[in-house]
Amino acid sequence: MSSAEVQKLIDEAAIRNLVGKLAIMADHDEDLEEYFDLWTEDGIFDMREPIGAEPGDPSQVWTINGLEELKANRKHLRDIGFQGPASNVWHANTTLHITVLDDTSAEAQSYWVLMGSKEKVEVLRIGHYHDTFRKTEDGWKIAYRRVTPGRAGSAVVMPDDS
Repeated sequence: MSSAEVQKLIDEAAIRNLVGKLAIMADHDEDLEEYFDLWTEDGIFDMREPIGAEPGDPSQVWTINGLEELKANRKHLRDIGFQGPASNVWHANTTLHITVLDDTSAEAQSYWVLMGSKEKVEVLRIGHYHDTFRKTEDGWKIAYRRVTPGRAGSAVVMPDDS
């Protein structure tokens, strides 16, 4: 195996850990400082249909530009009890596919599941992440995240074929 192939595996592992850590920090980090360290200063969080928005309404899109706006947004989400240690909301990333583009940039696509667990465990929403990453002197960081929700609520009941 060449050194370039080894480096690609190292980069993919670092990005995989970054994606996982981002979800865990959003749910459990008390002060979010470690969470914010995972983002570039100019990072963009692009939420296509926030919960409560009308599907397909472009005026409802959140485009959060830079670390300062992201900090204000995360504070708001915690203030309303939607995210963080007291919310009993859990983010799960699945089916993660990473493409290392070059020495300093990569992208990934994954599915996510948002679960709630106060009275009972339930799927609140599912969707798709499209992420881009930039390698800095501090390691890989997320530079852009587009969140595209799928459906919300309970699973569809399959028809009975009998």
